[in-house]
Amino acid sequence: MDALKLTGEKMNIKLFTKKNITIFCIILSAILILLTTIVCIKNSRNSAVKLSSSVSDAQESLIAKNKLAHTGIIKEKGEAQFAFNANHKDMFYKVYEKDQSAALVVRVKFNPTASQKELLTSRTELPFNLGILYNEDFDKNGKLKEALNTKISIYADLSKKLSYQDTEPVIIDFSMGIPKSEHFENNLPQGFFVSSNVACQILSACAAPALLGFDNSQEISFYGFSSNGGLVNFQNTSLDFSGASLVFPVQNTKNANMPQYVIKFNDDEELKEKTVKLSIGGEKLYIKNSKSVSKIEFPSASLKNPFSNAEFTDNLQAVKSFLLQSLPVLEEYKAVRTDPGLILNYNQKNWRQKEYEVFEWDRYKGILLFDILNYDIQDDFFRRLAFFVEKRGYKGQLWSDEVLADKHGYNAHDYSAQSLAAFFNKAAEENFPLNEKELLLKKILIANGLLIEDGQMVKAGEGGIVSISRESDGPLRSKLLAHEAWHTLFFRDEDFRNFVAAVYYTFDADSRQFLLDFFESQTSLGYDIEDEYLMHNEFMAYIMQQSIKYVPEYFVGRANLWSVRVFTPELAKYVRETNAKGFEDAAIVLNDYVRDVYGISGGNVALINR
Repeated sequence: MDALKLTGEKMNIKLFTKKNITIFCIILSAILILLTTIVCIKNSRNSAVKLSSSVSDAQESLIAKNKLAHTGIIKEKGEAQFAFNANHKDMFYKVYEKDQSAALVVRVKFNPTASQKELLTSRTELPFNLGILYNEDFDKNGKLKEALNTKISIYADLSKKLSYQDTEPVIIDFSMGIPKSEHFENNLPQGFFVSSNVACQILSACAAPALLGFDNSQEISFYGFSSNGGLVNFQNTSLDFSGASLVFPVQNTKNANMPQYVIKFNDDEELKEKTVKLSIGGEKLYIKNSKSVSKIEFPSASLKNPFSNAEFTDNLQAVKSFLLQSLPVLEEYKAVRTDPGLILNYNQKNWRQKEYEVFEWDRYKGILLFDILNYDIQDDFFRRLAFFVEKRGYKGQLWSDEVLADKHGYNAHDYSAQSLAAFFNKAAEENFPLNEKELLLKKILIANGLLIEDGQMVKAGEGGIVSISRESDGPLRSKLLAHEAWHTLFFRDEDFRNFVAAVYYTFDADSRQFLLDFFESQTSLGYDIEDEYLMHNEFMAYIMQQSIKYVPEYFVGRANLWSVRVFTPELAKYVRETNAKGFEDAAIVLNDYVRDVYGISGGNVALINR
């Protein structure tokens, strides 16, 4: 009996075990089916189109909100709707955090069908729209409140871009900005839509800094807009930057900078030396397509109405890109890069300091240009330097404020990095008490690399500085800026210095002696005429501060000054009788050189003029 009982118990255990295994398998199968279903559902939401980021290697599939968004392919015409997840939104936030602006860039490949190509022959309108969607576009159930065709978007008529003769697909990047906000993270986009009446494929999307304008400098054309959208002008004759204030800072602060404009020029030699005329907000800019440059950057803060309509009226074919882009926050004391031509009428309300602004010549690193409110403030910065560097009888020494109180420095200034280093090292050696503005100047020079800290001393970096004042009238400011700017090119370029020296020693000897006599007769200048380096530099700058046609008039005018006629009557008479021919000849030689090397000429060191 016991054996039978034991056998029965074993059979019950086996049956129980088999039953458990069966139940376990059923549960496991159910779990696998559930997981598979979840994965399938998730995968069914994933689009073939991915979002990447300009600030990281992050890349993740977008969420498809309708059938066309799964593949990103519109076979004939239709619309694709995409959504962002938390990771996508974080990409936009990180771009904004780094670059002060953010935008969605969508790359689309257009491949018109045969019937659509027929429409292109008749220029039938073929609409394309790209728009960003936000929380307010959806109701509490996640449904769109209004039809997509009512949403703010970028609109393009593709019949004005595509051609029935195209044998290959056309790829275009479209960018739409995201509104700036103090709490940007609370107003991140929820998704976007693409609507097209031309067969196309949405290749990719990217979270990137805002870019407004057009760029045809690359194989793939680019068209960028603010968050209020706009119409694509494929002819690029005019652009609407009025919405720029929605995505970019509107004033310069310690934590934000207004954006900058960037123009890239066509490489065609036939278009070089052409002047492009551009109107922005009522201001007319004349921009030279010089042989020596391929692009020009200038701050929007320099303009009176920077966020306005812009229109090209002359030589547009020389321009292949015109963009408004974020400008990184400048470190304290760093200079604003710009073309010298914009400094003269730079919008003063956009100065970062009330008393002055410091710029860097955009083409030449280390050349700083100070624009200062008045002569008194300028004297605080530079008068002691002027006497230390150039004034005869004072050179090489540091003079107290009491000694210099009734003495005139200059209405404009220029100094090399070497002279600046010598000045501050002399002050350190003698423990000389510099004033507040001179100490500020030293910080600015160090921040911009003209001086390099070396313990208590400094070493000279590369470049030089120029200073002009708003107290000078317009024509004088223009001449002074040109005069001083030529000095800085002399400081930084040994080849130019050597060429100037050669011209100085070979041009008309009587004219050269007249120039030295002129300098000596003007006691307020205080030039040391025994300093050959200084004389070469001033000879060049006095000639190059005006265009060639005004050179004879200028030097005949100097020869007519009473103080000059008394000091050097024979040479003054010589210059008048020859109509300053010696100076004119030197001007022609110098102008030929600088035009070839720098792309500029006497009287105007700028590539942008108003």
